[in-house]
Amino acid sequence: MTNSSDIEALKALIPRSWHALLAGFNTPTAVQIHGIPSIMAGNPVLLIAPTAAGKTEAYTAPLAEKILSGREDLSAWIISPTRALVNDLSRRITPRLAAIGLRTGRRTGERKEISGPKPPHMVITTPESLDSILARTPSILSRSRFMVLDEVHMLAGTPRGDQLACLISRVRMVAPDIQVIGSSATVDDPEDISRRYLGDNAEIIQIPGVRPIFAEYIEGGTAGLAGALYRLTRQPDGVRKALVFVRRRADAERLFSAFKGRRPFGGSVFLHHGSLSRQRRETVEHRMLTGTAGLCFATSTLEVGIDIGDIDLVVLAGLPPDVSSLLQRIGRGNRRSSVARVCCMVENDAERLRYEHLIEAARKGRLLQGHYTFRPSVLAQQCLSLIEQTPNKWITAGAMRSRLPGWLKQTGWPERLPELLEHLAARRWLYPSRHGRYRIGEKLEQAFERGLVHTNIDSNQQVIELVDQDTLQVIGSLPRFSANDGPVLLNGRRLRISRSLSRSKAMVADTDARAALKVPAGRGPTTSTALAQDFARFIGLNTHAVPIVPMENGGVAFFHFLGDLWGCLLGGLIEDRTGTRPIAGNAFCLLLSSVPEIFPLSARNEDILGTALRHRKRLFRFILEGPWAKDIPLEWRSRHLLDCLNIEEFRNVLKAFAIQNPAPPGLERILITLAPSLL
Repeated sequence: MTNSSDIEALKALIPRSWHALLAGFNTPTAVQIHGIPSIMAGNPVLLIAPTAAGKTEAYTAPLAEKILSGREDLSAWIISPTRALVNDLSRRITPRLAAIGLRTGRRTGERKEISGPKPPHMVITTPESLDSILARTPSILSRSRFMVLDEVHMLAGTPRGDQLACLISRVRMVAPDIQVIGSSATVDDPEDISRRYLGDNAEIIQIPGVRPIFAEYIEGGTAGLAGALYRLTRQPDGVRKALVFVRRRADAERLFSAFKGRRPFGGSVFLHHGSLSRQRRETVEHRMLTGTAGLCFATSTLEVGIDIGDIDLVVLAGLPPDVSSLLQRIGRGNRRSSVARVCCMVENDAERLRYEHLIEAARKGRLLQGHYTFRPSVLAQQCLSLIEQTPNKWITAGAMRSRLPGWLKQTGWPERLPELLEHLAARRWLYPSRHGRYRIGEKLEQAFERGLVHTNIDSNQQVIELVDQDTLQVIGSLPRFSANDGPVLLNGRRLRISRSLSRSKAMVADTDARAALKVPAGRGPTTSTALAQDFARFIGLNTHAVPIVPMENGGVAFFHFLGDLWGCLLGGLIEDRTGTRPIAGNAFCLLLSSVPEIFPLSARNEDILGTALRHRKRLFRFILEGPWAKDIPLEWRSRHLLDCLNIEEFRNVLKAFAIQNPAPPGLERILITLAPSLL
């Protein structure tokens, strides 16, 4: 509990920013009490706390206090994971900072608010825009005193996160004394996050506090959800605002169409996903924030950060991919309550078990994430970005190496940069000059002109913008093949293309024809080995047990519980040993035509390595290489894959397999229920 002496000490530290930024709290939160003094002392600090713990104010208040001492513009840079979060953060802090005479500005592809006679004191931007600024106008960053990595857990373990780590190292070359601060939700390994982004000497301030989770399960699909919402809104202190998370955009459209205009929410039913226009999404966010009631169907676009007001109830209409995502979604609701309340829509017993396992892990604070490996494809992107930054427009392996994070040198990748530069030249991004120098190639010049160099976001699909022919307003955008494949369901409307305006824009009109939203799901998150193995424990399997269950339609389900990546590798081993490829498979089991007579499986590391390389195209799908993977040598991609696989550990797990055929009678019913839904 915070005592009065802590509060008075905090007020004395930040007398000018206290009222503007912390007066809205009844009492300062734990992350503010412990984090603000460390930031004021000039230390690199990683703030880790649950959703709605006051992390934003914990870094904004001390930075504002420091900036007020000199009032230097462009002093602080807040790096936020998405443009939507940039806009939301700007909306929340700009008025409060303006009250004490400080200016904020956004710098994204849509907003360029850092030029003019009065540049902002604080800039809110994304990793991609920071990359662009470093490459094109690095002198802007020379005055930087502070850099905040907001919601850094959203980027850690992704190609964009590796890009951000490299960018921070490059920023330090321009602004050597910059103070770096991180803000994060709960993570499995805070020391590793801190080392990668803040350095070896950063202070970690971790505030525990997963709220008790009360879960209710809804059966019966759409009708069951309608009944539950009607019941919950009619109770004393009933639900006024509900947020329903779905797996796919098509699910959001289907449910929105089923509920719009109907009781109990009537006209206050909303839709939020990535295919809708930015203006439409922002309108929905504003309506949910300012309205007294509302029901919103959303994909992960509303999972983190964006303020849509006090949500009374979170509904999960589909399993979250992992424990971290579950915590983020649950954390959106009941923020003023000591209990997190969630309703989970279940289709069968298997899905209920998965929910119960994720919730148990969340209650215990066990995220069950996979181990981290750096993605070398990011080095290709960083080489191309750095060459634009250099005055003479050439680069050497040594110049690139000197700008990389210190910890990265331990991986061995920086020593192999000459190979990468030679490969980029062979792919016409660069052309070789004398003394190991490489200059900008024609392909790179064109990419710079189109702004394609600064991102590690996978975006291979050509998109077409859809414009309402009556209002001339942009409704949203879809992959071109989706828009050209008959009527589409978008924003709850059945639409047909009435006129093509260009290769990237078309007019649409309403239609009575059947319509659906056809957007490819993409690879999506993978299930880690840790999560899959813990699920086996949760349902009562002994460690290393591998039950085999015959299926009614033929074949057998081989329950390995190894996760997506190792499960795929096991499927490759079985195929190589038996000559028969598994019929299907996922993170928990393989569907085989018969029980393979190869277990117990004794495989040498060399055998597993050979299998991994033979099936690498299949395995690449599970390691999120990043969009620049095609521009690095195949041998680099293979080395990265082997780093992810950890073959020695995989072999040890295989050696410990204890085949159970038949499966234990007490578990067979559960496994039979699981197998069809998992496959």
